[in-house]
Amino acid sequence: MPFIQWINEQDAEGEVAEGYDIYFQKRPDRTQVADIVKCFSHRPDFMKQMMEFSWKVHFCDGHLSERVKEMIATLVSGQNRCPYCMHSHAYFLHSHGAEDSVVAAVGKGDLDDARIPANEKALLKFAYKLTNNSHKNRPEDVQDLRDAGWSEPQIAEAVYITALFAFFNRVANGFGLENPNYFDLEEKPDPLSGYLPAVGETN
Repeated sequence: MPFIQWINEQDAEGEVAEGYDIYFQKRPDRTQVADIVKCFSHRPDFMKQMMEFSWKVHFCDGHLSERVKEMIATLVSGQNRCPYCMHSHAYFLHSHGAEDSVVAAVGKGDLDDARIPANEKALLKFAYKLTNNSHKNRPEDVQDLRDAGWSEPQIAEAVYITALFAFFNRVANGFGLENPNYFDLEEKPDPLSGYLPAVGETN
């Protein structure tokens, strides 16, 4: 059960029901609304905006590929110790073809051990710094990304995704969301199994 009660599908009316219908139109493979979406059920206007923003900015190829965005989402969620988002996006990253070792290294923030191209590693280290020490971001950090081959729109999109998950991670942890166990649905091992403590632990 979430720490903060939400509106379940069977109880949804009006704008909330409309928002859930939009979710199912976008995700016809799902039989339940994702828990992170239900966190916004008390503000269905915001829920709709949040879903539209997510699908237009994150769940698509844009200036960055969706796979690279999933790496950023997995990394940031791991750094923010958010079980729900980290395991969810680890699963999506895996679905984009990332090897178990890559998923594990990115989720744990062990970027030197991640077997990914040098330019992607540079971008993830930038996202890591923005997540943990954004106040220390310097012009030379951005220049390093240009030197690695990233364009201005790509760097900007990396900032958007990093910031987006700073928000989502705190919503998920605020509601007490746990690992959704998406890997179990396909009977696959979760490369990050056991990495994060349950929400509500003090250490």
